[in-house]
Amino acid sequence: MNRIKKLIVGFLVSAMVLGMAITAYAAAGTITITNAIAGQTYDAYRVFDFVPADEANADAGGIYKLAAKFSGLPSYTYSDDGNSVAMSSFFEVGDNDILDTSGLTSAEQAKVFGKAVLAYAKANGISNDGSTTASEDGVATISVSEYGYYVVDSSLGSAVAVDTTTPNAGIQEKNSVPEIRKHVNTATNESTVYGDKTGNDAQIGDTVEFTVEADLKIGGENYAIVDTLTPGLTLVDVQDSNVSFSDSSLGFSIDNAYVDENGNKGFKITFEGEPKSDTTATVTYQAVVNKDAVIASEENINEAFLIYGNGTETTHVTTKTMTYPLQIKKIARGDASGKVLPGAEFKVYRESGDTQLKFTKVSDTEYKVDPDGSVDAIVTVAEAPLTILGLNAENYILEETQAPQGYNLLESTVGNHKHAQQVTVATSSNTGAVQTATVEDGTGLTLPHTGGIGTTIFYIIGGILVIAGIAYFIVRRKADAE
Repeated sequence: MNRIKKLIVGFLVSAMVLGMAITAYAAAGTITITNAIAGQTYDAYRVFDFVPADEANADAGGIYKLAAKFSGLPSYTYSDDGNSVAMSSFFEVGDNDILDTSGLTSAEQAKVFGKAVLAYAKANGISNDGSTTASEDGVATISVSEYGYYVVDSSLGSAVAVDTTTPNAGIQEKNSVPEIRKHVNTATNESTVYGDKTGNDAQIGDTVEFTVEADLKIGGENYAIVDTLTPGLTLVDVQDSNVSFSDSSLGFSIDNAYVDENGNKGFKITFEGEPKSDTTATVTYQAVVNKDAVIASEENINEAFLIYGNGTETTHVTTKTMTYPLQIKKIARGDASGKVLPGAEFKVYRESGDTQLKFTKVSDTEYKVDPDGSVDAIVTVAEAPLTILGLNAENYILEETQAPQGYNLLESTVGNHKHAQQVTVATSSNTGAVQTATVEDGTGLTLPHTGGIGTTIFYIIGGILVIAGIAYFIVRRKADAE
């Protein structure tokens, strides 16, 4: 009798420190989980049966026996982060099948035991003894038909920590909701990536590199990362090599043809199985800003979220990619009226890398950057200034290749470009208030001022020869007259 009393006391002490299991006594009862995550499933597994010494008073104590469906548990060995743990180190089956739980003396031991029970149950197809889905008020109540020693699992991850009451048990969810993070790594012009990595400025045709990080919890179920892009961003297909893990890895499959309910394209990575430890899945991938990109102040959005448990979605996280308009106004130098001069032709260069831009002509007054476009020069018209769409917030060079009739080409030089003018696109430029770059042309003869002998000396020599010829003609006629 003393042995039984000691066993009961020892087991009750163990139950109080269990980090992942609970004890419930006698017949039917309930397990109530507070701080439960709405929509998540909670399953209870009865590992040990409780046999009360006095059926009319379960609190008076009793003994524990192994539940029949866990008959193979004593010989089971669990791998805890690579360490082999024998269940016999936690409990032993003694005389008359009464359990000795002297191996469960600390919260850490109880935590490992709880994980082992769940792993054994899932590996052997053992059904739960009660299940419920948490309501929006954060409460989940599981009805159980027998009192006993239960391990509770949730679709969020590992089993939950517990306290024990009689006849019912109340426990608190200790698993945290998984999180996802997203940022811009770099871009074609790295200097226009925002300091907080929440977005970037770009020119149509630029490549942007993104990173998504998802925290996957130990034992969590049904994880999937979904990432979508608005039509102005074209995904570069994600490969297996783009996915990595900080700790334990999982199998996964990639769907690069994913389309959401709004028609936005992207990818979905579905993870297989459950993480054996907390781990972070990192996906690094690229997208190209295409000719369908919307122009500031509209934003080209990249959105990501994590699916977990029973199809629950984390908060959606986004980055934005901005591209800008610029207006080119060609006028006569000194013309206060600002009348637009038609017939001026410009080539446009990105100062960084000195690359020439190509365009798609939207209208006589509007051109959109297009790396595959067939237009390599813009031409002014009399009706209104020209507008270029799809520029980055950086420096560009306008090289005038043809001046309006009666006017001269630009006299200034920018880098290797003659007849050129530098313009800087500002982030404040948008379709509602387009930044204007005014380009002025002069009229009349333009002579070089520096460098080489230019043409001036030829005009001087020509003038001297004309004067000499006239003088010679006059002298010759006078001689003939005499």
